[in-house]
Amino acid sequence: MVNLPKTRASRDTVPVIPALAEILDEYRRSMGNPKAGMIFHSGNERPISIDKVGRRVIRPAVVGTHLPWYGWHAFRRGLASNLYALGAQDKVVQRILRHSKPHVTRERYIKVFDRTVHEAVEKVQARIEGLRQAKVGPQQLQLKFGDPSSLRATDVAERPTGRGLSHFSTDWSTVGHHGISGSVVSC
Repeated sequence: MVNLPKTRASRDTVPVIPALAEILDEYRRSMGNPKAGMIFHSGNERPISIDKVGRRVIRPAVVGTHLPWYGWHAFRRGLASNLYALGAQDKVVQRILRHSKPHVTRERYIKVFDRTVHEAVEKVQARIEGLRQAKVGPQQLQLKFGDPSSLRATDVAERPTGRGLSHFSTDWSTVGHHGISGSVVSC
């Protein structure tokens, strides 16, 4: 049994990029070039199970590229977030995903990639790597917020966490404490 889309907004044409159109045309020809009817079926004119396609085809293909497969919902969230990051307005993303309300798309599907946060973390990581390569003894990273050039090394305890980052603190008693203490970063 095939169910109709849940809302009127879901029952609309689907924009298809040329690369996908070529793949779909080739698939249609391989299925005998039907002019009407179901596009994807299991060979006996019954609809395919999207869950089986996910388990048997999509997941192995994604995992084969050494990426995790989190399911169709995560796929849709990734699509929404990437479309938005590429400059598509949230209303356009809503229409592509066929949501009836734009707030659903904004609140539950679009994850905004804050480049400034990533850039700040990368700068701290680069400074840490620079200090490691300089083979400076025990050190402390002091951050003066608002001045990106203010990272400096001075007498600190450092201990690896095994997660690719280290804990920095003014003394051993605060190593492992999560948060920011004064101008000293304690991870």
